[in-house]
Amino acid sequence: MLMYLLIAGLFVSLGFGIYWQSQIIIRARYKFTPIIFSVLIGTWVLTAPVSDWSFIIMLAAFFTLNIMDGVGGIGEKRLVTNGLFSRVVDYANITGIKMLPVTLPNGKNRVVAVFVLNGRQQIQMNFNQKLEILVETLKKLLPESVEIDVEKLV
Repeated sequence: MLMYLLIAGLFVSLGFGIYWQSQIIIRARYKFTPIIFSVLIGTWVLTAPVSDWSFIIMLAAFFTLNIMDGVGGIGEKRLVTNGLFSRVVDYANITGIKMLPVTLPNGKNRVVAVFVLNGRQQIQMNFNQKLEILVETLKKLLPESVEIDVEKLV
């Protein structure tokens, strides 16, 4: 019975993730931490043969959820974070944003964005988009009181 509740919870979480990820208008770079976590857990769990179908379905849902957790970005209604413990953040909870445009040695441009939340919590996301597009999009979504601070790499 506990296995079925766990499977149901994983499928609800999958549905939640699919809904919010479908709302993303600017995708952040994929975070590979959940994949690394899945590989570690998978090698540990799959060292013994598995023949119980409910356990196989639970593992499939768990691995799928971990793969999905690497996706995040700027959503139409909320910020969709990425990483091992991804979540959804209401734009009203963001108190400030620090953005740092970076040019990599191979010539590619990235923008590192740090979203500061109430209570001094920070969420970092990296984007392939141009700084101007990110700032323009965020100004439309954020409350006017939120300051977007663009910093320069010295």
